Amino acid sequence: MPYQKKRFLSYTTVFLCFLAAYICRLIDTDNDLLHALLDQSRTSIYLGLYCAWVTYLNKHIVYKKMRQCLTAIGCLMVFWFFLRTIKYHVFQDPLSIHICWYLYYLPMILIPTLGLNAALLLEEKENAKIKKRHVLLLLFAAVLIIGVFTNDLHQLVFRFYLKPPYSDKNYGYGFLFVVIQLWIIFCLSAMDVILVRKSKTFEKKRFWLPVIPGIVLLGWNIGNILRLPFISIIAGDLTAVCCLCIAAIFQSCILCGLIPTNSRYFELFQSTGSLDAEITDEAFRRYYYTGNFPKLSKELRECVIAESLLQENGILIKHIPVRGGHLFWTEDISVLLDQYQDIQEQQEELTARNQLLQMTYQKEAARRKLEEQNHLMNMIQDQTYRQYELLSLYMKKFEQTDSREECDMLLSKIVVVGTYLKRRKNLVLTKYSSQGDSLTMADLKQSLAESCENLKLCKIRAAYFVQDKEKLLHADDVLRCYDFFEWLIEQLFDVVSAVFFRVTQIEEKLQISVHVVCLTDIRIFLAERPDLLIQQEEEQEWFIRCPVS
Repeated sequence: MPYQKKRFLSYTTVFLCFLAAYICRLIDTDNDLLHALLDQSRTSIYLGLYCAWVTYLNKHIVYKKMRQCLTAIGCLMVFWFFLRTIKYHVFQDPLSIHICWYLYYLPMILIPTLGLNAALLLEEKENAKIKKRHVLLLLFAAVLIIGVFTNDLHQLVFRFYLKPPYSDKNYGYGFLFVVIQLWIIFCLSAMDVILVRKSKTFEKKRFWLPVIPGIVLLGWNIGNILRLPFISIIAGDLTAVCCLCIAAIFQSCILCGLIPTNSRYFELFQSTGSLDAEITDEAFRRYYYTGNFPKLSKELRECVIAESLLQENGILIKHIPVRGGHLFWTEDISVLLDQYQDIQEQQEELTARNQLLQMTYQKEAARRKLEEQNHLMNMIQDQTYRQYELLSLYMKKFEQTDSREECDMLLSKIVVVGTYLKRRKNLVLTKYSSQGDSLTMADLKQSLAESCENLKLCKIRAAYFVQDKEKLLHADDVLRCYDFFEWLIEQLFDVVSAVFFRVTQIEEKLQISVHVVCLTDIRIFLAERPDLLIQQEEEQEWFIRCPVS
């Protein structure tokens, strides 16, 4: 049966059912049995229609979270009618009727709130901000419901003119009742606006369709609040009118495309000629199909369910489970396979080229590192050429002498010079390993400490002072300080008995001052450095000052 004809018959059946229920209400009879039968028939019609509507929503709404909200709305309508039935046909005492009347406001407040939540959940793009909005909406609705349930304590919703037990026969409206009505209007209006803004497929010519039942519900509500006589005559059943208008609002949104549904499967499949697919039941019996979907055995279908199946001609058969069966469809990925093969070949070529470049880079890095090391070693050797010659001279003398005392002295000198070579090499390496080409006073202190310690072997008492150990200096200035210390010791090896070496910084300039204890005139040994300031303080004490730069 064509979809349009099927939909027309469905809406006609629903309309006739509502018309039959309305006629049952209009029939006035004095026969109690007939009156009860008509009223129960009307209730049964409403309950059956809304139960069927809940089933329809649960089956056809596309988005899961929106489907849950709308299904809950349908269930609240069924609960409302059930509550109405027990209020008028089961309970007789005033307290039970009073409680049922307050319970009316549970669906009356929650239905618009859930409708607004459903609109916010369109396309299921839920995030932390939307979740916070849901919680706030439900929290406000819960406050309103609690306000209704506790009305007997504060009477902010309904004001009663008689003494307890309170009845819905004689009452007025309070401030909170106005808030509830405004909340219902806000939720339904905001729902319509949000659905229009979010929906991409609704029929603009039918934009007015959901507005009509909303206007009818608003007009009826105003007339009911004002207690107009014709309202109670024509449409006095609050539950029936509210549920009918609210259901009409949501169904109108479905009809004009504001709320997406997954109906018209067969026409959809037949219209998608470029798609090869089929829908089967659990036993793999075909129900809907389109295109030239291949015939598959049960074993192959089970393989497809476990994992997508790729055929030799580049056709990929895929599967997803649907309610009550399976959906199979094919995708032509032959072009993608060719592209994937080209990409694989290019990737292999790039990998080989990358490995070659990496090997070239590693060799070049190793070559440059070796060149840098050779350059550094040559530089250190050039800067310490004098010490190497001095070591060579001491070794020759050591081989030629037979004196035990002279051998010990030569060995001590060799240790001192060797210590200088080791410490100076460390300073140079530290200089080149640092990013800023700098050294600290602490580096100079460590070098002086080891040299002074080894001077004890030569029976020379040596001490030092370095100002501000954490101070960062230019590396060349630190090297000059240590070079001067070594040069001074080498010149005075045989005549000096005590040395105090002092490095200070005055007005951002390094100054070296040395106190020496020596029996002879040291100016003879230091004549090659005319820039030095040499003064004799006492008979055996000398003072030397040297600018670093």
